[in-house]
Amino acid sequence: MNKTMVKVLACSIIGASLFSGCSTKGGSGVVAGDGSVSYGDAKAVETLTADFGSSDLQATAEAMTQSLLETRYISKAQQPPKVRLRDVKNQSYEHIDTKAITDKIRIKLLKSGSVRFLADKSNLSQVNDERDLTETATKKTSVKPMTDSDYIITGTVRSIKKATKDVQDVYYNISLELVDPQSGEILWADEKEIRKVTSKPSIGW
Repeated sequence: MNKTMVKVLACSIIGASLFSGCSTKGGSGVVAGDGSVSYGDAKAVETLTADFGSSDLQATAEAMTQSLLETRYISKAQQPPKVRLRDVKNQSYEHIDTKAITDKIRIKLLKSGSVRFLADKSNLSQVNDERDLTETATKKTSVKPMTDSDYIITGTVRSIKKATKDVQDVYYNISLELVDPQSGEILWADEKEIRKVTSKPSIGW
């Protein structure tokens, strides 16, 4: 075998190895890396840390939604009331995505068909932009006026954290209120309490 044939054969082997290394793993249509990744149950109880997690989010939304639906201002309303969700204040020691809590509650209430939601502060500007565009495109002098909310929902997340050299105790309190925006009267209030106790890991907290 001459030198030219040896070089061609070597290049072919190297090319085949590179192509094999870049091919998909796990079968046709599945792309995987070298690490180990698997899907888990999104509703399974998550206990990796004492921080506010997915299980706490789901439990809070479930409890608050059920309590809201049972209040007479919603359950006995002649027609689904119009509600606007305000920001839930985070007064805890850690970063908590409170919008994830309100979004979860909004979705559950909308699915129940017992409540209608008005645009909140986060998307109200987009609604106004769309109304302006509609007014310009249709050459209307005015568009349908936005209606006022029957109720607003506000809330707060608080936490207390205590620790010894061996144990860490974290308490969360998530409270919500249903308020009449005209009178300012608090018509409903409820809370979800969560406590987590963890033992000290081998390295720090």
